[in-house]
Amino acid sequence: MRRRAGQSIEVLFRHYAKFLDGVREQANRLIEQSMQEWGRVSQGEATEG
Repeated sequence: MRRRAGQSIEVLFRHYAKFLDGVREQANRLIEQSMQEWGRVSQGEATEG
């Protein structure tokens, strides 16, 4: 990919680092939400609509 873009690894990393960090944060939020929902379901609580 970097050869096609004509950019070094460093340039690509600087360009995409914030994007990748945001994706990680979003994934962690989704995992946390799923774990909380699983906890509610496993305790027999009603799920949110």
